[in-house]
Amino acid sequence: MTKLFLATTIIFIIFNQNSFSQQKGGESKSFNPDSVIIFESPRPLVEVVKTESSINYALGGDLLISDSGFGIGLFYHRFMSNSTVLFSSLYISGARNSNEFDEYDYVNNTWQVNNKINRLFRFPLMFGVQQFVFQQSLDESLKPFISLGFGPTFILENPYTYNKVPNGEIIGWFEAFNHSQWHTRMGGFIGVGAYFGKISESLFGVNVKYYYVPFGDEGLESIAGLPIKNFGGLFISLTIGSTY
Repeated sequence: MTKLFLATTIIFIIFNQNSFSQQKGGESKSFNPDSVIIFESPRPLVEVVKTESSINYALGGDLLISDSGFGIGLFYHRFMSNSTVLFSSLYISGARNSNEFDEYDYVNNTWQVNNKINRLFRFPLMFGVQQFVFQQSLDESLKPFISLGFGPTFILENPYTYNKVPNGEIIGWFEAFNHSQWHTRMGGFIGVGAYFGKISESLFGVNVKYYYVPFGDEGLESIAGLPIKNFGGLFISLTIGSTY
């Protein structure tokens, strides 16, 4: 009886396996390789490195010191090659040819500069060329250069006292602009300097320039009796800028 039961069970299993294997299934979906998900990197796989040869422009400012005190400046550079740069620059600085210190005036009961009659300011706007030198013999983190520029200098003559009377009553700063005069003179400069670090990332350097801006005629007076005939002079500047 047991053998008959086992035989019947085996026949039933075999029959059902054949039946299931012959059943028609649903339509299979075809494989489309275009449906594969493609993951794209959020950043370039190959980073583009900025080199000196890829620099076209530079823009920045200068902190100045001269024989007339402190000043500021702006510059724009156009890189023509790895060794030659065309530029324009604008400096703003006071102008004087002697030491000017405030002293107490007991007549007017105020502090003022003895015999001062004008506040003078100069705005040299220069265009020129800058040439890097010794590039083959020096490390790339040091780039010395020579520069040459030419252009107009705008000179502001701002009265210090009413009617420009020595040791007279001081005229207010803003009121003085109603009596100011502008003068324009042509001039130029020659200079040397150097940039430190990689200029492909930024500009940081020092410039030493000598400006020659002849005024002509009798010059302009900041201190009565001491006319300024050359509105140039020696400038030392700290340059900070960016390249792109």
